[in-house]
Amino acid sequence: MKKLFKKLLSKVFKKVINKKVAEAVSEASVEPIVPSEEPTGDSKKAIWKFIIQTLISILTAILTALGTTSCMGIH
Repeated sequence: MKKLFKKLLSKVFKKVINKKVAEAVSEASVEPIVPSEEPTGDSKKAIWKFIIQTLISILTAILTALGTTSCMGIH
């Protein structure tokens, strides 16, 4: 019974996998998007947003570490 069940499952999985592979191959014919050489017009805005988010993350980590050590009660 185990062998029969195992064969049945393997056939089902093979059919499903072959179907998905065939679908993926048919979708792969779409041409990839090539990024342009020049960044978009709001690239400065994106850079500043990244810098500010990074600084906020660093400050949050520092303040969390200080808050954790202050709650430990080490004298």
